[in-house]
This record gives sequence, C-alpha cells and structure tokens, in this order.
Amino acid sequence: MEKFYCDGIRIRDSLGRERMFRGINVCIKTHSPERFLKIMDKITEKQLKKNSEMSFESIGANIIRFGITWAVVEPQRGKYNEEVISAVRDFINLCGKKGIYVMLDMHQDLFSHYFHGDGAPEWAVKGKYESHAPFAIWAEGYFYMQGVQNAFYDFWSDSDSLQTDFVKMWSHLTEELKDCSNIIGFDYLNEPYVHANGRKIFLNILSNVTRIVYNKNINYEKYFKPGKDKRGFALMSLKIASIIKTPGRLKKLLKTMDSYENFSEATKGLEKYTAEFNKNYYEPFFKKLCASAGREGKFNFFEHNYYSNLGVPFGIDVSENDVYTPHAYDVFIDSPLYNKYSSNNRISVILDGIRENQLKMNVPVIFGEWGGGAPGSDWIEHIDYILNRFEEYRWSSIYWGYSFTEKRLERVFNRPYPVAVCGDITKIKTDSEKRSFTLEYTNSKDFENAETLIYIPEKGVVPYRAQKGENKIEISY
Repeated sequence: MEKFYCDGIRIRDSLGRERMFRGINVCIKTHSPERFLKIMDKITEKQLKKNSEMSFESIGANIIRFGITWAVVEPQRGKYNEEVISAVRDFINLCGKKGIYVMLDMHQDLFSHYFHGDGAPEWAVKGKYESHAPFAIWAEGYFYMQGVQNAFYDFWSDSDSLQTDFVKMWSHLTEELKDCSNIIGFDYLNEPYVHANGRKIFLNILSNVTRIVYNKNINYEKYFKPGKDKRGFALMSLKIASIIKTPGRLKKLLKTMDSYENFSEATKGLEKYTAEFNKNYYEPFFKKLCASAGREGKFNFFEHNYYSNLGVPFGIDVSENDVYTPHAYDVFIDSPLYNKYSSNNRISVILDGIRENQLKMNVPVIFGEWGGGAPGSDWIEHIDYILNRFEEYRWSSIYWGYSFTEKRLERVFNRPYPVAVCGDITKIKTDSEKRSFTLEYTNSKDFENAETLIYIPEKGVVPYRAQKGENKIEISY
C-alpha cells in the first residue's frame, strides 16, 4: 500500500497529494490471550469478511486504530504469545486487502487489569500495589488511587526494568509485523499518565470549579491520608455534595461550567504539574521507541498526557516522521449526563488547545480518540459539532465506540471527506442536515498522473481532476 510523509502540519503521499484519514477504533482490552483470540474471530467475520452494512467500508473508513494490550502479547515475562501476534497479523493483512490502513495501539487504562483497567500483564503488577474497585466510574483510579499512581511512577522510572521490557516487547512485535505494508504507524502507549501529581491535578481542577461556581476556596487534598484513598474520596464527595445541596445549585454548576471562559479557567496553569513529565519522562520514552528497529517507513504516533485530554497545554520535541494523535472528550463522557449536558463550549476549549499544541510542534494530527454515546439523541448534535471543528482544522480522525446500529449517528458521521487532494486543502465544510459538502484547495503544480479523491456515502471514493490555482468542489449527498 501507499507510503506517506509529513510536510509540516500536512500528510502527503508519494505523488505529493495531501492525505486525510477517517476511521474507527477497534480495541481488544482483555488481558486473556484466549479471550482475545475469540473476540478477533468475531470481529473479522462481522466487519471485514462479510460485505454488509456492518462493514468498515460502509462508513468510508480508510483507517483503523487497532488496540491490543501488553498483557496478551507478553503474558509471561520474556515470553511472547505468538498465537496472539499471528492473529494480529492476520487482522492487519485482512484490513490491507480492503484498502484500510492500521494504526497499531498498545492500549492501557489505569495501567493494568489489576486496577480494574487494562494494559500491563499481571507479572508487572501482582503483589506490588494496593488496588480498589471504583465507586462509580471506571477512571477513578486516575483521580485518587495511590496504587495506580505508584505503578505509573515505577514504569516511567524503569523500576524493575518494566519500561525496558515494554520497549523490548514493541521491538519483537514490530519485527514480527514488518511485512504488513498497511500499518501506517505505531501508537506506542495509549493516554500516557503523568509520573507524579496525578491526584494533585485532579483535586486542583475540583478546587478551581468550586471557586468559579460557588466562590468557595477549598483544599480537597486535606481529605486524603496515606493508605486511605477510598475514605478520602468518600469524604471529599460528601463535602462536594454539601456545597451543591439542591437541584438549583447543581443547575448553576452545569450552566457555569458550560462557559468557554470558565472551563478554560478551571484548567488554567495546570501545565506546571505536567511539563516535567512531558519533557523528562514521556519524550525520552517516545524517542527510545522511535529508535528501535522495524519502524522504517512508518509514522511514530505520540499522544499527549492523560490530563491534556482536558486541554492542558502539551509539547515535546519531534522528528520528521512523528504524528500527533490526541484524544478529547467532554467531561461527562461515560455518564448519563453526556446526553443532555455534553458541551460544545467545553470541547472547543480542548480542541483549540490541541490546535495550539499542533502549531507549536508543527506536526500533522490524526485524532486518535473522540466520540460518545448515551441513551437519547441530544449527544448526536454534539458529535456533529466536533466533526465540523475537525473539518475547520483539517484534522483526520478516528472515532471511539462507533455503533453500526446507531442510524442517527451514521447520519452525521458518514459524510464526505477528502481522501487525497492535489494541493493544499484550505476549506472543508459539511452541512449534515442539508446533506451538502464543500472542499476548497489550492494547486501550484501539475498532477498529471494523479486525481483528487473524495469519499461520498453510497458512492465510495470518487476522482476529480485538479486544476492549477484555486479549486472548489461542491457535492450533494
């Protein structure tokens, strides 16, 4: 399949065309190799082997972010599960036959299944850390659980050579997959969590929100004592409940924090807790992985740290083949409030911050995770808004949690997009209600053997001849 290269903030192919990608995440979070293999059989049968409305092709996907875990690749220390790697190879090759590129993601949430998440194998955590089940949402371990924080600190410090083992695992994996020509690149670690200060950042955000909404200055750190994580969280939650008190004051909270300015203020200045991690821990880790064998001709994808999902500024030194693959979600993701209260203003703060990060580092963006889902239909308008913002910044994107059975989502998601453009894209605009699409681009050279390609729902990829100078294509779909 085709090869690509970075040109500032754009991705180009060998013909010099600007390229864009749109796709979905396929993530197998299990730590069991046996379960992984069973799940893979079902995915390949449903979405790739059958030519049906459930296929990736039916929504115009030309890229899949394929997530696996360290636990299934290396269930025993120093011993790689070749059956799992073979299944990964087969899936990637099957995607290639369909013309779909793969971003291979080493997924983690809360470091490991040991903390009720996924990622690292049991031998990397067992007997080393305290673990608690969450009260309400899966991500609580990031916010206050010391065991999760300690596990990440040890990983970034290469305690017991854990990071060294992780790099070795990646080297083995890329060597085994070197003949998969449709691997566009490697996303080495999902949502890297900070080496320290994780709880402090979260509690600072809560303190800022309390001050902005209710004009109260509260230090929530005082509730947390060594070895008393859940007790501290419970006490903090009771304090917050005593401040909110009534449905009216809850509505005040929701309305106040729906403001672009107020949400920006809530996360302002928190980079003082993440800058050291970005520069002294994450950047060397990323460079170490980029330098390993088997990466030739592939993109090295880097994410920002977990708290930059909320718009905290991020930056590292990058090389010519590095591509930024950020994530962003509204704060009410994974909760029933997402349907009614997902906020275009809040997500704009995050997206505008990511744009600043991109321009500062001068790299292309393929958005690695975004999306949503909740009972009801109000959240669909939020998804439409985000897609419009992606078009404004001319970002490629990969959706998390896409449901082929959600027809309301399909109406806004399955829209035209430029696959390959003979020149530089200057404008992309879709109106999902009026079913109209506009592409504008400039062309300063002859593309005798190339055409501009646009995906159009129900028509597939359609070619257009490019003229020198300004080009404008308008489509009804």
